[in-house]
Amino acid sequence: MLKKTFDVNQLADRLLELLTDIQNHIEETLTRDGVPLAAVLPSSSGQAVIPKAGLNRGSMVMADDFDEPLPD
Repeated sequence: MLKKTFDVNQLADRLLELLTDIQNHIEETLTRDGVPLAAVLPSSSGQAVIPKAGLNRGSMVMADDFDEPLPD
């Protein structure tokens, strides 16, 4: 996979170029003034990832009194 860098200061002028690169399976590293911020990777399946409801069921525990007023 090819890799390129893309300065976010130029995002307004070059958004179409960024999206075209991603569509063509080019990994983009987003930078601001030469400092890396994030990596944008093309989807491996070519389709949007849709989260499934209940996928992490039970991973969060909430206390029974979470909505009680706090003490003064």
